[in-house]
This record gives sequence, C-alpha cells and structure tokens, in this order.
Amino acid sequence: MNTAQKGFTLIELMIVVAIIGILAAIAIPAYQDYITRSQVSEAVTLGGGLKAPLAEYGAEKAAWPALVANGTAATAGQLNATISGNYSTVTSAIGGTYPTGTVITTMTTGNASGQTLFFATTDGGSTWDCKSNGTLVTKYRPNACKN
Repeated sequence: MNTAQKGFTLIELMIVVAIIGILAAIAIPAYQDYITRSQVSEAVTLGGGLKAPLAEYGAEKAAWPALVANGTAATAGQLNATISGNYSTVTSAIGGTYPTGTVITTMTTGNASGQTLFFATTDGGSTWDCKSNGTLVTKYRPNACKN
C-alpha cells in the first residue's frame, strides 16, 4: 500500500507560526516608532514654518510677536500663524527677548505626547537650532535635530 502524505505536519505548522511571531515581535515596535516619527514631522513643519516670518518680523520691529491662530485678526505685536495641527501645537508666545528667542512645539498625541521640540535662535532668526533643546526623545527627532 502506498500512502501519500497530504497537508502539513504539526511541527511544520508550529515552525511557521514561530517564525511569524518572531517577525511580528520585531516589526510592530519598528512600525510604532515610524508612526511616531511621522507625527513628529508635523511639529517640525509647524515650528520650522515660523522661522522666516519671525525673523522678518524681528528684523523690522526688533521684538518678537505673539502668535495668533490663522483666521484670528492680528493686532499690533501679533503674527498670524498655523499654531496647531493634528499631533502637535506651537506655544502662542515666543520665549526670550529679541534677538534671542525660542519657538516651542509640543506633541499632543501618540507615543511622544507631552514631549517638546525647541527651535532656538540667538541672532534674531538668521539661524535656528533644534539640536539640544526640548524633551523629545532622540530616536523620534529628525536627523537635522539630533545631537
């Protein structure tokens, strides 16, 4: 009698399940970090987008403006800006006395929620640094903001 094997043995199925489990254990944390880094990119965009308008305002008035949300009428000493997004917000005031200043972006959701990223200048906005400031974990920072 010839009996042909049909299907998979239990050990073969267990090996496949173990391999899938190992791959998932590696892939899920990496994917979560990827998602968090993409959310942090919004904070970088919000803070980075303020560099030029702030430098221009500072050069003209020798002072930093208060930030107000787009759609709100800006009065003297204020600057319209996009100050909140889906994952982060920018503080409504620029810290420091002109020409030294700091723009603070705070993550509001995700794994980095509550962590901050600072954009700092000491020369009235000609150059900005985001490397050594804020509480954002290094692995979530963009390459330009890593020490």
